[in-house]
Amino acid sequence: MRKLQRGFLTFGLIILCGIQILYGSPQSGEDFFTTETDTTYIKNFKHLLTARYYLLAQNTSLVIFPDLSSTMNYQPNETGRFGIAAFYSWFGLGLSFGTKYFRKNSDIYGTTKSLDFRVNAYGKFMAVEGYLQYYQGFYMDYKSTAFKETFIIPGMDLISFGVDGTYIYNYGKFSIRASYTQNERQKKSAGSLIVKPTFRYYYINSDTGIIPGKIMDIYSLKQENILSGDFYTLGLGPGYIYTLVFGKNFYITAGGMLEMNWSSYNYTTTEESYTKTGFSFPVSVRAAIGYNSDVWFIGGSFLSTLYYFQPGQRVQDDFHYHLTQIRFWVGTRFNAFKRWNKKKQ
Repeated sequence: MRKLQRGFLTFGLIILCGIQILYGSPQSGEDFFTTETDTTYIKNFKHLLTARYYLLAQNTSLVIFPDLSSTMNYQPNETGRFGIAAFYSWFGLGLSFGTKYFRKNSDIYGTTKSLDFRVNAYGKFMAVEGYLQYYQGFYMDYKSTAFKETFIIPGMDLISFGVDGTYIYNYGKFSIRASYTQNERQKKSAGSLIVKPTFRYYYINSDTGIIPGKIMDIYSLKQENILSGDFYTLGLGPGYIYTLVFGKNFYITAGGMLEMNWSSYNYTTTEESYTKTGFSFPVSVRAAIGYNSDVWFIGGSFLSTLYYFQPGQRVQDDFHYHLTQIRFWVGTRFNAFKRWNKKKQ
């Protein structure tokens, strides 16, 4: 619980610092929203409240490679969530809820408690996306050439939070908000080079260890089970993103980024503690498709980023954290702050 509280505090501080650094102080009378936009390419709805319902399907997994022919894949018993989100000007909030419809048989896969909180700050030339996730209760699929089996790890906790930044070079003609937050509309096809800084952190913990006794016997681990671990990743990489507009209000967006990540992790077993650092070069891909009119919108998106570490010789030495998301949404815009907007005019 202390780790989760620290996660909330750190998450909030990172978001606030990012907003201050990226958007500066409003005392100057100008901010990044005053930058010239080519209105033949982009229509802005930042004065309206953009609200939507969404369905989130996601695959969160932590994989340990004992050897070249075996995997231990840890997953929460939750494959999707319903959520609500709202965006006004550059700021957005989203909160999702798990239901029984996205859970497997608890007798085989156990039960999972979860929390998923997201904050977005989408500007013209910079987009910042932050998330905080908490899972309690996992199952582990073990696969090897010898046999396959599923184990329940009820006492395993995972806390994960991160911040992604996306700098857009061609922000005068290309809008990332049009594809992912819908408080703008891309009127003509356009693309842009992008640079993506990232920060990732996740923490795992289990008082009884995360490796079942049967698997420990296979690898002759005796009593040296993994009890906890901290994992950090800092990354930076270039990429490109493009939106194709057709039929006036329909669009398809696709982008890819090659990241250079520096990763550090340390974990504690029943015997001692281990620390390891290294570089990795994952590829991030994201895509979106939808219909975006002046009043309402519908669409979906795909996001997948592979984070990995250098292989090691021991069962604890190679960790692989993977997150893939597919999101579907429907929403509308309305002038919820009519009086406020009139005062600003």
